[in-house]
Amino acid sequence: FAAEFKPYPGAKLDEKATKEANEAAAAAKMSGTKATIYTTTDSFQKVASFYKGIAKEHMMPRSSGTLGKPKRYENYDLYEAFFIFDGAKDLSSSKLWVKVQRPYIGEDVRDITAIIISEKK
Repeated sequence: FAAEFKPYPGAKLDEKATKEANEAAAAAKMSGTKATIYTTTDSFQKVASFYKGIAKEHMMPRSSGTLGKPKRYENYDLYEAFFIFDGAKDLSSSKLWVKVQRPYIGEDVRDITAIIISEKK
């Protein structure tokens, strides 16, 4: 199952969050990994369903996935789902995967859906 990444319709590139994520990856010596972050006001379910239609969902322990219950993060219900685009068996061996998350947790917490793309060279 291999697919090409497609931005969610109407999602906008968050240049500031993308820069922060890549700086954090560089500081953690995760060379060769590039993050790109898009955001949308659309619901987690709508965005996750879009990616479930074009990529393989990968279940992570304690994440909600597309159909599960959210976990608590501080005062928030955190929804997370992971999708593999290159047919890899898990995220560590994947060169292209996406995390869909709501709310977005970066330097602050925003009530938006984030699409975080992870690409390895």
